[in-house]
Amino acid sequence: MNTKNLNLFLGIAAALVFLGYLGETEPHTLFGISINIWIVRVVWLIVAVVNVSNYLKLKKGEK
Repeated sequence: MNTKNLNLFLGIAAALVFLGYLGETEPHTLFGISINIWIVRVVWLIVAVVNVSNYLKLKKGEK
């Protein structure tokens, strides 16, 4: 799998995880530390946006 397709796959997966966290109202626990759910949502949104933008840059560079 080349980098372009991997970026697209990770961007879609991260967007789905972000959408899944929209229904959560309780804080998220990571390694025993309670994290505000909005921080978790923002992190997954950033991961999705970065991967999709990298995909679009690579796709544009192919032309």
